[in-house]
Amino acid sequence: MATIRCYDIYGDSVPVAPEALTFRPAVYGIFLNNNHILLMRHPKTDLLYPPGEILTPSQTPTQAIRHTFRRLLGTTPLLGPLLYVEDRYYLDESRTAWHLSQLYYALDRPTTMAALPQQADSDVDWIPLKELTREQLWFGYEAIKAGRLRLDL
Repeated sequence: MATIRCYDIYGDSVPVAPEALTFRPAVYGIFLNNNHILLMRHPKTDLLYPPGEILTPSQTPTQAIRHTFRRLLGTTPLLGPLLYVEDRYYLDESRTAWHLSQLYYALDRPTTMAALPQQADSDVDWIPLKELTREQLWFGYEAIKAGRLRLDL
């Protein structure tokens, strides 16, 4: 029987039967400001990743990303274009196997906002883009590259 390779938070590959996968779309925001990007830090691995969440059956991507950033920053960024889409096979800590279709949206600072909080939540950090490497990221590197390209255009 064929298996699917799922990856846990440490990057270890685990074979999973296809029928054991739970499919869900997930949405993440690429929020760049002053040559920095807002990223979450995984508490166990210290790896960085874009803020976002797995969608519930009743959520739209727009609702989910706005809710996530309002919770993290206390404000709602402007939703920009879809930057990147990728599939990811993930085994969470409760051993649930996920097939995630991950959507990454560009986010822009609201025009009415004077300044962004430097660190609104202890789980997020503004990371300088010039210091960011692929090895520091859990996922989302290609989406971040797409976000940088959008700014350079």
